[in-house]
Amino acid sequence: MTETMTQVTMKIEPEARPAGIARIPRPPRVRREKKKWSIGEIVVMVVLSILVLIVASPVIYALLNSFRSYAEITKDPMGLPTSFAFDNYVTLFQQTDFLEAVLNTLIITVGTVVMLIIIVPMAAYGIERIGGRTSRFLYVLFIAGLMIPFQVRMIPLVKGFDDVGLYSTLLSVILVHLGGAASFGILLYCSFIKGIPIEVEEAAHVDGAGRLRTFWLIVFPMLLPVTSAFVIIQALGLWNDFFIPLVFLDSSSAGTINVAINRMVGLLTSQWQLIYTGAILAIVPSVAIFAAFQRYFIKGMSVGAVKG
Repeated sequence: MTETMTQVTMKIEPEARPAGIARIPRPPRVRREKKKWSIGEIVVMVVLSILVLIVASPVIYALLNSFRSYAEITKDPMGLPTSFAFDNYVTLFQQTDFLEAVLNTLIITVGTVVMLIIIVPMAAYGIERIGGRTSRFLYVLFIAGLMIPFQVRMIPLVKGFDDVGLYSTLLSVILVHLGGAASFGILLYCSFIKGIPIEVEEAAHVDGAGRLRTFWLIVFPMLLPVTSAFVIIQALGLWNDFFIPLVFLDSSSAGTINVAINRMVGLLTSQWQLIYTGAILAIVPSVAIFAAFQRYFIKGMSVGAVKG
């Protein structure tokens, strides 16, 4: 019986098909023609290439010089590094207060963003939903804050923080940033909240939810697109800020990243190898944040524009 089964198996073709089923012909391969660029597209690509080169050249220059010594930079500023050693990066953290400056920048950035997300959306929700003359007055007051330059408020703020003992503290920098970003946040969130149907909130009120619960459980999840855009804008601005920490943090503090880099520039000598190294380390988080959340940023800004 085993021999019979073997003979039957050998007679079956490996590609046998049931009777009545025709073989489906393969579609012919379509040759893709190379797209010919128009003159307008060529001009656009040339302009974009020039812009990319202009923007990227300082970063590339700083990156190359971060691997060179002070003698090499001063002797030939436009030269290339002879080796790619990380001695400057090690020296930057060992012989300067750059690590403390990074921690200060991180505390200021995270602390300010968290407080903005807790306060600004609720304030915008109250202005839009409560209504009345008081709400409109508060809205106009916030918008007026966008028109007042920081230089006008700088001296009174320094004097006020000094009187209450908050000058040269990270809290003072956080509060100044909080006040400056609140106006833009109110404008952004109010324009977005106008497009949210109020019937959703009324249904929540019927079910027994209060104002606070309705906002955090119903309204706030709908604000995630604009919230992501707002967080990215503020985080990048806070991380790269230089002027406010320079004014509100004296020399006894390590300052923030940009302040620490600025202090390496002297009247007679400057630690160029460490300046370039610190600049590269300051750029990396900004690029990483924007690259990771770019699609949320674009989506939030576009949705906010449509809602507005």
